Amino acid sequence: MPYVSHPLIYPDTVEDRDYQRKIVEAASDKNTMVILPTALGKTVISALVAVNMLYNYRDKRVLVMAPTRPLCMQHKDTFQRIVRFPQDDFTLLTGRVSSDYREAIWRDSSRIIFATPQVVRNDILKAGLKLNDFGLLVFDECHRSVKEYAYTEVAQQYVRHSDYPLILGMTASPGSGIDRVRMVCESLFIEHVEYREDSDPDVRSYVQPIHVEWKRVDLPLQYQPLRDIIKGMLDSKVKWLKIRGYLKSIFKNVTRKQLIELGAELRFNAEMTIEEERGPIYQAIMQQSSALTLFHMIELLETQGAYTLKAFLERMESGDKRSHITLMKNKMYGELLNLLNGKCYAEHPKAEMLKIVVKDQLTVNPSSRMLIFTQYRDTAAHLVEELNKIDGVRAERFVGQATRLGDRGLTQEQQASLINDLRKGYLNTLVATSIAEEGLDIPEVDLVLFYEPIPSEIRYIQRRGRTGRKTAGKVMILVVNDTYDTIYLYVSSRRVEKMKSIASKLNSILKPVLRMGMKPQAEPMTQEEILEIQRITGLKRESLLIPSESKRSKDLNREVARAERTIYFKILERGASGLNDEELYYEMEKEGFTKGVINVALSKLTKKKYLATKKNISSIPIKNIPEAKIMDIEIEKIMAGQAVVWVDGKWRARLLPKNYNGPRELIRKGSSFKALCELYHDLGVLCVRVRQVVQASR
Repeated sequence: MPYVSHPLIYPDTVEDRDYQRKIVEAASDKNTMVILPTALGKTVISALVAVNMLYNYRDKRVLVMAPTRPLCMQHKDTFQRIVRFPQDDFTLLTGRVSSDYREAIWRDSSRIIFATPQVVRNDILKAGLKLNDFGLLVFDECHRSVKEYAYTEVAQQYVRHSDYPLILGMTASPGSGIDRVRMVCESLFIEHVEYREDSDPDVRSYVQPIHVEWKRVDLPLQYQPLRDIIKGMLDSKVKWLKIRGYLKSIFKNVTRKQLIELGAELRFNAEMTIEEERGPIYQAIMQQSSALTLFHMIELLETQGAYTLKAFLERMESGDKRSHITLMKNKMYGELLNLLNGKCYAEHPKAEMLKIVVKDQLTVNPSSRMLIFTQYRDTAAHLVEELNKIDGVRAERFVGQATRLGDRGLTQEQQASLINDLRKGYLNTLVATSIAEEGLDIPEVDLVLFYEPIPSEIRYIQRRGRTGRKTAGKVMILVVNDTYDTIYLYVSSRRVEKMKSIASKLNSILKPVLRMGMKPQAEPMTQEEILEIQRITGLKRESLLIPSESKRSKDLNREVARAERTIYFKILERGASGLNDEELYYEMEKEGFTKGVINVALSKLTKKKYLATKKNISSIPIKNIPEAKIMDIEIEKIMAGQAVVWVDGKWRARLLPKNYNGPRELIRKGSSFKALCELYHDLGVLCVRVRQVVQASR
C-alpha cells in the first residue's frame, strides 16, 4: 500500500489516494469547499492542506474549526496522529478555558489551533483578534455557515484582515436548495468546489457498499378513532381561520408550512398594529398555534405511536401555554384522552418491526453494533425499554446535553462514556436523537436504522454515513404507509438527488475572491528545520499523555502571573527612561517566557493600571493622591509584622504590611526604591504609607 511522503507527515501513516491528492492540490491554492461522502477522509485532506501551508510558509499558522468540542478534539487527535510537529504546536481552545489562556495562545506560536467557531467569534469581537497571521482556516461541517452562525462572522473578519486568505470548507452535504448552497459559498468566500460521489471512478474502490432497505407497516386500526378526533379538532381551527380570511388556500387540506407562514404574518401584523386593535389578531394567533399543535399530535400518533403522543399530552397538561389550555378545554380533547387511556392504546407496529430487525441482526452476527435514530426523546426512552427485553440486546438512550421539560440531557462526558461502551461492546445498541448525526466519534456500526424518515438531505446523509466505513453497511428505514412518513421519505430522496445536481454544477456559478494582496512567495522549511522537527518528534508519534485543557490553562495562568511580576519588577528597576519594548521582549524570552505570555501579562498590568499602555511599557502612571509625595525608601531591617525603613535618608519610620502596595521582592534588608508615600504618626511613632512603588534601585 503506497503512503503519503511528506517531511511533516509521519511515515507509513496516511494512505496515498489519488482523489485526496487532487483535492489537496486544488485546496492549497483556492478557497475550496470539499463535498465528500462520510468516511472518505475529509479530516485527512484538511491535514494535508495544512502541512503544505506550514511547510511552505514558516511564519503562518492554521486554524481548524468544528461546531462542537468533541469534534474539535477528534480533529486534534487525527492531526497529532499524522502531522509531524511537537505536541506544543497543537492547541485546543474551547469555552472551557479562560480568556487569558486563549489570548496567550492567539498571540503565541502554536502552529495549529483547534477551536469552536463560537470561541473564535467571541475573541474576535471582545479581544480584537485579527487572524492575519493564519495562512489557512478550516471550517468543518461548513453547511452550517448560514445566517447568524459564527462561521459567517469569522470568515468575514479573516478575509477583511488577511492579505491572502485561504479557506477550506468540508461537508458531506451543503444542502439541496440552490439559495442555501449559494449562501454557504458566499459566507465562506468559496471560489472552487471539489465534489465526489460514491460512484466516481477515483473514489469507488475506497467506498464500502451500503444496502438501504425500507420496511413498510400499516397504521393500527386502533389508532383510527384517535386520528379522527385530532383531525376533527384541526379542521375546526382551519375553518375558523378560513372564514375570517386569514387562510386563503383553495385546497381542502392546509399544510403545516402554510400555517407556519401565517403565524409569522400574524405576529408581524400585531407588531405593526396599535394595541387597542390587536385583539382579533391575537385570537387568530391562538387558533393558528393550536392548529400547529394538532398537526404535531397527528404526526406523533402516526409516526411514533400512542406512547409518545401520551407523553406529549402529559407535558402539555403540566404547562401553561394559552393555546394548549384552549385545546384542553375542548370536549373532544377529553374523548381523545379516554380512548388513549383505554381501548385505543396499542404498541406502534414500527416498534414491533424494530424488535424483529434487531433480533434478526444479532442472530446473523451476535457481535453487531447498531445505531437507531429517532426524532423524539420520549420515543428513544420507550424503544430502549422495549429492546432491552430481547435476549442479547444491551441498549441505552443517547441524547443531547439540554434539559427539556424535566428530561435531563447527557453531559459530554456521559456521551463519551456511552460511545466508549459501544466501541468496547459493553453496549451493542444506541437509540439516538439527532445529536449522533454529526460531531461525535461514533464507532463503526453494522446497522443504522431510521425509526422514521426525515425530510432533510443533510441529516439523511449524516445518518447514513454512520455505517459502511470499513466494511459493507446496512441502512433500514421504517415507514408507515399513507402517513407523514411516506411524505418525508419522498422529500428526502428528492432532496438528495437535487443536492447532487447542484453540487456538480457549483463551479460554473462561483467567482474568484478578490484579495487585498498577491499570493506570497513560498519560503519552504530548511533541511536543518526539518531535521530538528524529526529529532524532537522521532520517527513515529508515541502514545503521549497530553495535558487536559484545564491543566494547561492553570499552568499558563501561573506562568502569566509570574511574567507579570517579572515585567513589573524589571520596569521598576529600569525606571521611566531605561527600558523599551524591544529590550523587554528580549530579556523576557531569554528567561523562558513566550511572546503570548508576555503580551497577556502586559495586558493585565495595563488593566490594573500598573502600566500606562501596552505600547508604552516604560511609562508607569502615578496615582493622583494629594497628600502623597515621591520619596526614597530604604529597608533597614525586617521585624515581626513590620519593617523599619529610612525615608529620604532623613527619617526613620515604621512600615506595616497593610500600608505597603508594591512588589514583595522589595521588602528585604538593604532594598531601596522610590515610592508615592505619606508620613503619619501612630502613638508617637513615625510611620510611612507606601501608596505606589514607582522605581526600584538596581
